[in-house]
Amino acid sequence: MKIDKYTLIAELENFLTKYKVPMKNSFYVVPSEKLIREFPEQILPHPNHNKAKNPAKTLICNFSNDEILYTSLKEIDERIDVWAEYMGIAGFDFSARKGDDEKNQDFYLYLNKMLDAYVAFHGVRVFPNFRTGGKITSMNILNLYPPHSWFVAGTLGCANGHIFENEVLLKQKLLFTRPAGLAIYGILKDEYKAILDESAIQYRVYRDFQNASRKDSWNRRLNETIPASKISASMSL
Repeated sequence: MKIDKYTLIAELENFLTKYKVPMKNSFYVVPSEKLIREFPEQILPHPNHNKAKNPAKTLICNFSNDEILYTSLKEIDERIDVWAEYMGIAGFDFSARKGDDEKNQDFYLYLNKMLDAYVAFHGVRVFPNFRTGGKITSMNILNLYPPHSWFVAGTLGCANGHIFENEVLLKQKLLFTRPAGLAIYGILKDEYKAILDESAIQYRVYRDFQNASRKDSWNRRLNETIPASKISASMSL
């Protein structure tokens, strides 16, 4: 999707400045009363929000591909009207791409926090994103939130081959924030699970919608293909 993101960002900045939305460390801040501090029953990406079993307990996430994210940026006010009917949103998740320099990483962090603040200003609650820029120094972004805040992390885009680096970063994040709760959207690798279990931090893992839907669809087809009587007979062997 081709959009003039810099013009849209400038418009959002002008709005937040006009209404004196506070900043900290050069980032816009979500008011503490708009931060979510409980686990949702369900996490869904925006395109599948109508699959929510209980909207008031369903978190709409932004762990999506660029096309969906940029559509949300372009149609942010329309999205807000939808999100207002739900528990809230997971903090925005624009991220740098391989080869991007440090300025680009800082830009995407800035964009994410600006959008979070804009959405919160319009009444939608935010579950802070645990994403940083990938470097230890970028963890200062997590200083925007009160001590022992709750965070949400998406694992769908985690690159393979960087397990050790990510283990170190996860440990540093946990020590830095000491979160009261951590919601994880996607597959939790055993290495990271061990770290979380050792930390004694309460966390909950949510299957990502696409994989969960494919698995459920496969199970339905399997049950339709194999008569129930044969399944029962095989289980009794």
